[in-house]
Amino acid sequence: MPLVRENSQLYEVIKVGTVSGVPILTSISGVTIVSGTVPVSDNNSSFTVDGKAYRTTATITRPSNTTAYTAGDVVGDTGGSAIISLTAAGPTAGFVIIQSISLVFSNSTVPSGMGAFRLHLFSTSPTAIADNDPFDLTSADRATYMGYVDFPAPQDLGSSIYTQTDYPGRLIKLAAASTTLFAELETRGAHTPVSASTVSIRVNLLEAGL
Repeated sequence: MPLVRENSQLYEVIKVGTVSGVPILTSISGVTIVSGTVPVSDNNSSFTVDGKAYRTTATITRPSNTTAYTAGDVVGDTGGSAIISLTAAGPTAGFVIIQSISLVFSNSTVPSGMGAFRLHLFSTSPTAIADNDPFDLTSADRATYMGYVDFPAPQDLGSSIYTQTDYPGRLIKLAAASTTLFAELETRGAHTPVSASTVSIRVNLLEAGL
């Protein structure tokens, strides 16, 4: 029988077993250890540090008008709706953390008066609201409201204007059976928009794994 040494003493190994080909002691100095095989399973890669990133985008095309926005109005699409659907924002019913969001406008110059923006987030589609209407968190939407992210005033980048916010750290839980994050874009400064201009919302997220 093989011998093992512990604290300057020699012990006789009575029996050995294996775990995935690795010998284990099942009896030593008359003390029995559980014999047989010990199952080892990497359940859903739980033995590794996994991280999944998501990138979701949506583009609004404004109505063909130059109706001025007042502070607190929302920016909507040509169809009249100001509800933004950001698909594939994370795992179904999962938790995600927003890492960064950017807004890319088709404007070639920053309109006079255009200031900061605020993106309101919802886990389900909120109450219908149209372009140029004031933002309103209705009682029906309180339970699914996920907070907001603020942006500084857009900067002129030549043929486009642009703004971004990094690491807002906003924790979001997507709705059951859904991977879509919903949003509404609020103006924080009164300005006259460019007719039929577009704004692209680009969101980068990480799965929280909670």
